Amino acid sequence: MILKICAIAKTSLSLATRVCPSNFESEEKLIAVKYEDNKQMYTLSIADKSDDIDGEFRQINAWLFDDSQNQNDACSVGIDFLASIKKEFGIKTKRVTDTSMVDLPTASKSDSMDIMGFTKKMLDVFPAIKDDYKEHIAVYGNFLYLNFFGEKLVPLLINLFENGNKKQVKKFYDVLEDAYVKGDKNTVNVEVALLTAAAYKNETVTARIREMLDENKHFLMSFNNFISAFSKNKKLLTALVK
Repeated sequence: MILKICAIAKTSLSLATRVCPSNFESEEKLIAVKYEDNKQMYTLSIADKSDDIDGEFRQINAWLFDDSQNQNDACSVGIDFLASIKKEFGIKTKRVTDTSMVDLPTASKSDSMDIMGFTKKMLDVFPAIKDDYKEHIAVYGNFLYLNFFGEKLVPLLINLFENGNKKQVKKFYDVLEDAYVKGDKNTVNVEVALLTAAAYKNETVTARIREMLDENKHFLMSFNNFISAFSKNKKLLTALVK
């Protein structure tokens, strides 16, 4: 996995040469990607270089990563690490404008709902982020849904629960409930995580979500139970709370 993460940084950022499988250096900085077994965590550290002596490494990013994670999760770590490295070097990502070849997600014809079906529902409710979805796919080549939802969808959810009227919230709830009933395990988990991210350290949003979910006690219980776990999940916090 560490090679996968490092490959993203190397192929996407031509500013450093590889010193060893998980270390890079440029004329100005040293970059190290490590996996700490005792913490089950990937860390990204950086140090300044000088003519006399190299500086001490300082950690600039970290992701929890256990046996439940897969290649897509590794891509998410690599992309997030890359963003941190670019920030250190003052590099701004160029905006992609040609998205004509990118299709919007479609729903499955079966009775169940996967993450792409859920994404379609969210884009239908919030059409303003359809172009953002296309740009995301154009940039990354695949759909890193946690990163996309955290950057684009969660702020819209916060605004809805802070400023939306009862009719708007009820319309959104109908979409959520359908996904909660029909969604596969991953889709339901993501759905609950998104609500929890919107409610994170926001009492107003938390209260409105609980009010919205009150007619479905099982859904409400899932939300309440996940609140305490969410703050301890570094992966979800990093991806969903910007």
